[in-house]
Amino acid sequence: MSIHIEPEEGAEAAAQIPDEEFQVLVRIVVWELAMRTNPEQFEEHVKQLSAFRDRFEPDLDTARKERDARRFVAAVLADIESLPTTENSQERSASEPTTGLYL
Repeated sequence: MSIHIEPEEGAEAAAQIPDEEFQVLVRIVVWELAMRTNPEQFEEHVKQLSAFRDRFEPDLDTARKERDARRFVAAVLADIESLPTTENSQERSASEPTTGLYL
């Protein structure tokens, strides 16, 4: 498995990592943290993570919505890009009758 993180992307540094790969990465980090700390230190780190989550939940919710919106826009643009066009076709022919419904 090869995980690519873009540090210059800030909050979006790991956005492109699939959920399954990200979960593997988290398990690796938790394992390593457990290896490097005693049980009391590990428990303290877990408490700090929980407090972090509680403190930043509104910001996390906003960031999630923004990320979902960016992914939606990217998906729509990719769909539009994949639509066939007539300007590049070699053979110009009469188009099929239309229904009058357009994007």
